[in-house]
Amino acid sequence: MGWDDPFPIEKCSGRVRGAVLAEFQGRCPTVREVASISDAQWLTVPNIGPTTLEEIRRFINEAPVEQRLQNLPNMEDGELLSRLNRLQRELSLIASAVRTRISSASYKKEEQE
Repeated sequence: MGWDDPFPIEKCSGRVRGAVLAEFQGRCPTVREVASISDAQWLTVPNIGPTTLEEIRRFINEAPVEQRLQNLPNMEDGELLSRLNRLQRELSLIASAVRTRISSASYKKEEQE
């Protein structure tokens, strides 16, 4: 499966299929288009949570490593640093969301006791 091939929406669960089609206004996107959406952005889409996001990423990761990395050698240092910074910000947002959920769950548990 290449980057410009259609995203294998027919292999996805109904929840992922619906969310992807909704995000792309009813059309089937390419693997590249789906991969270009950050995890943080996907997590704001209705019906997308960590499990469904994992399913999406599993299909993206089926693309051969050579195709996934083909643009990296052509990237300038500044572009690579910018990409690294963006990924670190996304990771920070995800970690913050996880901490908030854990904190909220702990608070609710304490209230019940």
